[in-house]
Amino acid sequence: MKKVININVGGVGFTIEEDAYLKLKNYLDRFESTFADKFEALEVMEDIESRIADILRETIKYDYQVVDLKLVEKVIAQMGQPEGAPAEPAGQPRYNGRPRKRLYRNPDDSMISGLCGGLAAYLGVDSSIIRIVTLLGVIFAGLSIWVYIILWIVVPRANTIAEKLEMRGEPVTAENIRNYSSRYK
Repeated sequence: MKKVININVGGVGFTIEEDAYLKLKNYLDRFESTFADKFEALEVMEDIESRIADILRETIKYDYQVVDLKLVEKVIAQMGQPEGAPAEPAGQPRYNGRPRKRLYRNPDDSMISGLCGGLAAYLGVDSSIIRIVTLLGVIFAGLSIWVYIILWIVVPRANTIAEKLEMRGEPVTAENIRNYSSRYK
């Protein structure tokens, strides 16, 4: 018989076994201890917890499922170890899947709605090229402005660091979330 605990990760409640909780807490504490600036640590840790909650929600099959040690180890393997932490023990799974690439509107590179900036980040090209092609399409090819407006409504805005990394096709790991602010801001 194992003791279970109710916790809140990234604003989402989970029921977790005590040993799994201790492992997850240790992981988050070790990651947080690598920051010198506490304000930066708070911001990045919120994004990391949000991503962990997303992974747990994607993995859990039913509402009352208890998060066990195996699932926490899978999450940690997918998120990666913090820089400067000891190497993972042999036999622990590593995240080798292809990162998911999604189309979002890019709020960091927007002139009107961020649609061209998001499409440019998704395709890996300069946003000015996409803007010129869109303008030429509206003027010469009869591309309706309504198509742009519909896409503006349908394509979600990248609000979190995890979504911004997905938009660029980068894996959403703890280190990538941490390094995001220095690379793209």
